[in-house]
Amino acid sequence: MSSRLAALALRVRDDPFFLASALAVYAESETMDDEQLAAQLGCPVATLVSLRLCRRPRPEPPAFRRDVDLIAARFGLHADVLAAVVRRADAVTALRREATGAEGVLMAARDRPADGNADPAGEGERP
Repeated sequence: MSSRLAALALRVRDDPFFLASALAVYAESETMDDEQLAAQLGCPVATLVSLRLCRRPRPEPPAFRRDVDLIAARFGLHADVLAAVVRRADAVTALRREATGAEGVLMAARDRPADGNADPAGEGERP
């Protein structure tokens, strides 16, 4: 595979239009390297470059299955594994969005009294 395609696949890893984003989120969540990811999908490592440049499957159920089946057939992947990888990446991404504030910083829980009113002076007793 050309180094230009590999560089392009790396550049689009954060673009949700491409399958690269789902593969990156999944691999990161499972602490997998390319060899492990390829083995799980049932393809050679070199195939990952082309796979990453595919359009991500559409999220609607009938279209999702068709898209996954087409991609799996084209690259000789395990379709069920690819579907699980994409769905897992979607779930991880949703959880990350939910856990971040508007500024993209993780929100922390705050100690509040049982009545729900915060003690602005910080002088109240702690349980």
